[in-house]
Amino acid sequence: MDNHPALRKKYKDMTNTPQTVNLTDLTATIASIEEYASHYAKYNDKSANYGDIEYHQNFQRKIKNNEKGAFDPESISPTGDWETLQSLFESIQNVKGNYPQYNLSDGDMLPIKQKAEDASYNELLKYYDDDDNVEVHQHANDGKTEEPRACRSAEFEKFYFPTCNNFHEIDLGRPYDDPGEMPQPRPENQLAKVRYLGHGYYRDAWVVEDNPWIWPSQYTKEKENKPKEALGVLDEKGTSDLVTKAYRTMVLKTFRYVHEKNEDSFLEVQLEAIIMERMTKSPRIMDIYGHCGFAVSGEMVPVEFKERVIPGDGTADAKDVEERNKDGPRPYNDFTAEEKLSFALEMAESIADLHGFEDGVIVHDDVYPNQWMTTPDGRLKLGDFNRATIMQWDEINGGYCKFNNGEGNGNYRAPEEFAARNLDEQIDTFSFCNNIYTLVTGLWNFYDTEDDEVAQDKLIDGDLAFVDPRWKDRSYEEGKLVELLPKCWAYDPDERISIFDAVKFLRQAIEDKPKHQD
Repeated sequence: MDNHPALRKKYKDMTNTPQTVNLTDLTATIASIEEYASHYAKYNDKSANYGDIEYHQNFQRKIKNNEKGAFDPESISPTGDWETLQSLFESIQNVKGNYPQYNLSDGDMLPIKQKAEDASYNELLKYYDDDDNVEVHQHANDGKTEEPRACRSAEFEKFYFPTCNNFHEIDLGRPYDDPGEMPQPRPENQLAKVRYLGHGYYRDAWVVEDNPWIWPSQYTKEKENKPKEALGVLDEKGTSDLVTKAYRTMVLKTFRYVHEKNEDSFLEVQLEAIIMERMTKSPRIMDIYGHCGFAVSGEMVPVEFKERVIPGDGTADAKDVEERNKDGPRPYNDFTAEEKLSFALEMAESIADLHGFEDGVIVHDDVYPNQWMTTPDGRLKLGDFNRATIMQWDEINGGYCKFNNGEGNGNYRAPEEFAARNLDEQIDTFSFCNNIYTLVTGLWNFYDTEDDEVAQDKLIDGDLAFVDPRWKDRSYEEGKLVELLPKCWAYDPDERISIFDAVKFLRQAIEDKPKHQD
């Protein structure tokens, strides 16, 4: 990678460190195709290679649905073949950082030069003392070996673009106004209507709906958008209304008042905004429209995917499941086998967009079925990045620095998370196969217990969820999904297949299907 002159150096050659170009002096004008938005179509980038970009008002930037994502497994390498991709992925994990020496000073003694890999932990602490973008760790990635690491944050982790003026235009108080006491505004003075949608653990969700007069040509055809069939979710009527109006609706997420607003919470929301902004060109990641403080606005992806994957609460007594499946396994959801294979590939590709991001690996770190939503035309989109991790680069040893989250909670994570070991992007691959299990069965992975500690102890000991072997013969598609499970449920993360390999496997399974049926 060419070295950029604006990139700060400190006696080090940065050429082997994953980095993004400093955008301070580089400006590219991208033509907007939406009326009234041309003066908002300035965007700093090293090129205008963001596809055909559209603007809706002055805070939305989205990519047309047929554009490729940030990581397309078939074209990321010059040759487009998987062998080249695999070798590139493996080589970057083992390359040594090109930092052969640095200056050390001991009191009044003259500076001496010493190889970086021979430096002690305390020497590295002193050397990087004034560099806020580097964390020095005493142990190697395995968490045990006395081998210090100097882990540098990716440059794009600081790319922060708040759009607070747009948020100040949204009146969250109007849904609670007494219509008998408040004067009704004229339609031309009210750009959008706001209503409360619901909440998760940390955030409230609001629907911000443009008034119809803003979209005169599309509003007259709105009835054509109504779903023709049941969506398979709990709130059919409400979801159908969201599908119908999705083209003129966005979702606003605000921090719930029951939680304390502190620096950690703010940084989590900011991180989500940064990642979603960087992933704008992926059609498999939810589009961000704006960010301010503890709030994020984004596209309305209206259909709950998790409610279709697991129609009930996802738990069942083991004897009841055995009785239900006595004549062969029967899923608790209504997906066809073809849909299961297709959805599995869509989920894998969206995770691959993160792991294969060109400026550094992004770990989602919270892979559950409810992190995906379904668009009105039936495509899956991944969201909710407030737990995500942008991996750091080891300037001493090369490769990415593993990170540690402490002991994980729940029962849906990788064994190394519950054992509080150091982590990398492979935790997403493990949880992804939990998603495959729910797709196939319609149940949670440990459906027969609601005690998370029991499930955690099983995973730490290497005990996996029970998979009825008869699923392999129920259909070609379900057989391929079950075949994938042990590959990404491997206990050792280094033995676990990458999400790129999972994408390759699933694409090959879909491609081979006609041959199999013939």
